[in-house]
Amino acid sequence: MKKKKQYFFYRSYLDDGERILQVAHRHILILKLASAKTVFLGILVPLLGYLLFPQILLVFVVWWFVGAIGLLYHFIDWYFDVWLLTNYGVIDIERNGLLDVTSTRIEYHMIEGISFTIRGWLPTIFNYGDITIDKLGAKTSVVLKDSTKPKRLERQVLKYQEKFVYEKSVRDHHQLKDMLSEMIAYHVNTDKVQPSKSDKDE
Repeated sequence: MKKKKQYFFYRSYLDDGERILQVAHRHILILKLASAKTVFLGILVPLLGYLLFPQILLVFVVWWFVGAIGLLYHFIDWYFDVWLLTNYGVIDIERNGLLDVTSTRIEYHMIEGISFTIRGWLPTIFNYGDITIDKLGAKTSVVLKDSTKPKRLERQVLKYQEKFVYEKSVRDHHQLKDMLSEMIAYHVNTDKVQPSKSDKDE
């Protein structure tokens, strides 16, 4: 139940029969760094200002409200800049502002390669970096910047890919088997010797 609530806002990106196995966000530190200035100027400063000048409460309330909107913007930008790992493939969602959203899908059997890069002392200490998936037969690739534990995420994608390919081969095997059975049954029925007219008379 908790997972369904957690994934509610991503449902519009899914196809019929598709379900989310994992959501890969950017590192939470990125959200904290991006919103630090907004927290200081939009939340703490007006709060301190109210303590010093309580007579102009309305000004500080409006100031704080604008700061809260800024924090919400940073959170939405972080929350929707994700990879959705589903039972079909990887969906890359990029949000630039409130009204600019880009979604790219790469199914598991179309993944040509996956790699990650951790560069710098801060990413090394907190274990985050960029992870990239290349699409087979195309120059298309998707990148999740500042991904949390990119090496583990790489292993997860490969694990889901292996499971998908195995299940697809099993499904294809059963479908082929059913087709062959139907073809054999059809030929057996049509190739039966029909009784002749003289046999019927007897």
